[in-house]
Amino acid sequence: MNHRNPYQDYHAPAFYMITMTTLERRPLFATCADNKATLNENGWLVYNLWHDMPKTYPEISTSTLVIMPDHLHGIVQVKEQMTQSVGVPLRAFKSQVTSALRKKTGNPALNVWAPGYHDLCVWRKGALKAYTHYLCDNPRRYCVKKANPDVFRRINQLKHARLPADQSWSGYGNLFLLDRPEMGNIRVSRRASPDEIQRLRDETLQQARRGMVVVSPFISPGEKEIAKAVLEADKGDVILMKPDGFPELFKPHGRYFDLCEQGRLLILSAYPDTGHPADLTREKCLMMNAWCEQIAIESGVNTR
Repeated sequence: MNHRNPYQDYHAPAFYMITMTTLERRPLFATCADNKATLNENGWLVYNLWHDMPKTYPEISTSTLVIMPDHLHGIVQVKEQMTQSVGVPLRAFKSQVTSALRKKTGNPALNVWAPGYHDLCVWRKGALKAYTHYLCDNPRRYCVKKANPDVFRRINQLKHARLPADQSWSGYGNLFLLDRPEMGNIRVSRRASPDEIQRLRDETLQQARRGMVVVSPFISPGEKEIAKAVLEADKGDVILMKPDGFPELFKPHGRYFDLCEQGRLLILSAYPDTGHPADLTREKCLMMNAWCEQIAIESGVNTR
């Protein structure tokens, strides 16, 4: 969790989104019920100590804090130049939580936290509002994942008769979509007219409502328009080909998360995680389209 940005001045005014996890992801702070997290005594202790940080370090302020059973996300603002880095109060907070819980449990050897923490400097216009919304929705997503583990799983070295056997596949989401009898690969030329895209969009929506799984990397503008229509419809399942790998703690965001909850999405990748977004070269696009076509052909359905 020690993800420091070597180009960031951690003494200077800024907003930071902070993530801290418990050791071995033990659920120490809350419980899940009805798709929300309810803090226990430990969680309220953490809550109070977090918001006590400005008493000792007035250069910072604490605003949004979301506590889950086994981790927390919080936003810290450095309001003025600090003589010490923002990491000093954050480490002090972790130590205070550990000391308080050791005293509370009577266990002087209790280890609460995983080492380090993750920080993300929030600086883009509109990003603070977006991250605040994301954090406040985090307990719902966390509890939904815990209640529906089969549609929030990542499988490495994924094997299936429909997947090209000469690649090393990973998948995230509803793996049972690969077993569906009808699939259609969507390919739309960048030269397609608006009328052509509209016609294909309407046809795809109709077939998706009848049970066809749409398979595509959704690269061209026309493909993205069709994907958006299917994903926003009340019915329709999608297998999305991802152009890069899955990070260790990958989870889908926004509409993709909701579709995972509904069992309507499977994300596939034949690429390793490199830690940064992949370059979409022409060769990679052609390869992903060929894989999607092969998956759909294996289902016995004509592709587009």
